[in-house]
Amino acid sequence: MHQDLIYDVGMNNGDDTAYYLRRGFRVIAIEANTHLAKCAAERFRTQISSGQLRILNIGIAAEEGELPFWICETYSEWSSFDQKIASRDGCPHHEVMVPCRRFASVLEEFGVPYYLKVDIEGNDILCLQDLNPQRLPKFVSMESASPDLITLMAGRGFKRFKAISQYNFLPIELPPSPEQRRHERVQWMLQTRNPLIRAFRLFGGRGWLNRQLNRSRNHADWTFPFGSSGPFGEDLPGRWLDHDELITTLKQLLEFKEQKRSSPFWDEREYSFWVDIHGRVD
Repeated sequence: MHQDLIYDVGMNNGDDTAYYLRRGFRVIAIEANTHLAKCAAERFRTQISSGQLRILNIGIAAEEGELPFWICETYSEWSSFDQKIASRDGCPHHEVMVPCRRFASVLEEFGVPYYLKVDIEGNDILCLQDLNPQRLPKFVSMESASPDLITLMAGRGFKRFKAISQYNFLPIELPPSPEQRRHERVQWMLQTRNPLIRAFRLFGGRGWLNRQLNRSRNHADWTFPFGSSGPFGEDLPGRWLDHDELITTLKQLLEFKEQKRSSPFWDEREYSFWVDIHGRVD
């Protein structure tokens, strides 16, 4: 494992890559969308020239060669090999052909990273399947709340887990974490008609409350933009859970969602439970 190396699989606009570079890591960034890869190459010219960053304009697939890829024209992060994802909410989309590689071949070329972030809208599991249980990253994250994916992560050798909301980077736990309870108190203070709280908002308190609501988006001197993956590894909030506790927690949360309970983790949209599962090997 290379302690100074991160893989950003599904670079999108480069916001995650920017954070990893700022932290001093070398980065292998993988992006199937040629337009986004070109924009990132311009954005990170200095880091590419120094060798700190390598951008691979490829897709990750089960087979090598050119394959059809769907570009979502409204939300670039929804682009996918699965047309249903790229066309979500009736978004305009179009097909392009992209060169693809097995993830195993990328690992063979560049080595095992310290942290592997995967967010490629549908093909995430292919990266996990190609990991060698004897040579794992210390940390991994996948955008999915699927119990099957968590079980596969555990089978590959990841022992502890956190589920992190991608709306607000709060840990998903039962009972609710202190971070979630604080977030919900601030939301209540922003919405309540209690006269004392309303007066507090009116005389300068609203700005303070909004900063408190967004505090989970800040780490040291960095603010994570909306759509980015946020912190990783030891910087994540919340408790590390074992496989069984995480599965039980997510199943319970999905039941709450089906019951249409209010939560900071979703809205009325069917696909709005937007979660990254983080795993660690020790």
